[in-house]
Amino acid sequence: MINNCKEFASVDAFKYNVTYYKVIGTITWQFESDKPYEDCMMHIKQKFGEIISEPHGQEFDDFGVQVELVKMKDKKKLVHLAEIPLEEIFPYLTPDETRKEYRIGECSYHVKMNSDRYFVFNNNRFCVSCGIEGTKMILDMNFGDSSPHFNLYAEEKGRLILMTKDHILAKSKGGKDDLSNYATCCSVCNNLKGHYDLNYEQVKELRRLYSNPDKLPHKELRDLINKERERMVRDNRKEGRDGTMQES
Repeated sequence: MINNCKEFASVDAFKYNVTYYKVIGTITWQFESDKPYEDCMMHIKQKFGEIISEPHGQEFDDFGVQVELVKMKDKKKLVHLAEIPLEEIFPYLTPDETRKEYRIGECSYHVKMNSDRYFVFNNNRFCVSCGIEGTKMILDMNFGDSSPHFNLYAEEKGRLILMTKDHILAKSKGGKDDLSNYATCCSVCNNLKGHYDLNYEQVKELRRLYSNPDKLPHKELRDLINKERERMVRDNRKEGRDGTMQES
């Protein structure tokens, strides 16, 4: 049993196979009217419930309903099993395939302790761009997976923000999959950076816009971020900067 462990879910959550479906319904019918278009639209809205449940009369000639049931692709739904104290994780990191046992309630999980992410987070738990700190290591599990894994999360305004490892020098520019080329980056900053050639200070500015201090509508905010990001990329090209990430 782990001391100070905050349990969220149990293995029972994985006993049930869930299939996701999408229902596509098409309703067609024809009618005649000497009323203006706007009046016809109002008439349709008023009759909508009636024509679905029990269409009748000449008004509903050629009425037809087509329903299609489409099986969706399996979704890997992430389930939080438990929050584990940092001191129960980082001292046990190993470069090999050794697994450590964690008991959550009556369940036992054997977790690999050699993920590069764990070593990156052990070295630095602060986002290299915005500076937010990852404080919660949560044992997570996807449906269909045989064993869980740890994710580091920061907390902002009551919601969890996933922390990621980011390539300092992009692989497309010759960067290697090596601990020396990894930096801790929150998922918000990582998504804002995307595939663009931006440095961490520029991503930090995009993150400031993302926080929406001016309370802009969603579309306006998205357009503002896209416009500013494109400007940054143009400036980098003009000044001969390659956008190589430099830790701030």
